[in-house]
Amino acid sequence: MNNPALICQAYAFATVVLWSTAYVYTKVALAFFTPGPLGLVRCAVASLAFVGILLARGRASGRFFVPSARHLPLFAAAGLSGFTLYLLAFNEGSITLNPTTNCIVISTAPILTAALARLFFSERLPVLRWLALALAFGGVVVMNGGGRGFMLAPGMGWVLVAAVLISLYNITQRTLSRHYGSMEIAAWSFFAGTLFLLYCLPQTVAQLQAAPASALWLALFLGIFPSAAAYLLWTRALALAPRTSLVTNYMFLTPFLSMLLDFAVTGGLPEAATFAGGAIIMGALVLFSLAGRRG
Repeated sequence: MNNPALICQAYAFATVVLWSTAYVYTKVALAFFTPGPLGLVRCAVASLAFVGILLARGRASGRFFVPSARHLPLFAAAGLSGFTLYLLAFNEGSITLNPTTNCIVISTAPILTAALARLFFSERLPVLRWLALALAFGGVVVMNGGGRGFMLAPGMGWVLVAAVLISLYNITQRTLSRHYGSMEIAAWSFFAGTLFLLYCLPQTVAQLQAAPASALWLALFLGIFPSAAAYLLWTRALALAPRTSLVTNYMFLTPFLSMLLDFAVTGGLPEAATFAGGAIIMGALVLFSLAGRRG
């Protein structure tokens, strides 16, 4: 296969498949780990994978990549928002929330990122994108059971916080991308995220010792595949894509794949509110994407 357009789409599809597994297997893993220790294991495993990759690249180039000291605060912010706090919120939400609902709410991150870019970078936000933001919020309300007296369902608040945090990571990553490649940004953000989660180390050691072998393999899987491997595949897909939309459009598949995997693993299906609210949010994402092409 020598067609870059086809290759990048293969990488993109592989990425969203890996990402979809995180929603289902995180919920399964939380039967054995609490949110902090599971986040630390996932970050630490991914960090070790990135250390190996950076060392291999360093041997090939004769230079091991180290970011400039003046950018370390930005890497710290990226690690804190995109991994430490994100994984804590994501894991807390995953305890009670259906994986498909979780995935759909997190998928609002591109819309939230655009809103934050308007705030931080004074970027113009077309009217259709404001409409998409309002529509996405309406979808979340529907998924929350129509609001329930403006009280968020268990887990929904945590996942909304996670979506905002990953959007903040995207903003920080965009600033860093003026100086570094995506792979270096992801690697050093994982390093920072792991460092901030080390306060969970005593709990993590105790839970690892008590966990069965299947749970250890599950934690290892979450650190390697939906984390390190997915980031590498996504970076490669974006690098090869003749148009960014050729890759990013595959993100719309993630909730569907997550639902299929959840059914295969646990036999569970989302409630009617998830289908209704999810359809509204997916419509908001399509509107958001179309508005970007027009802009």
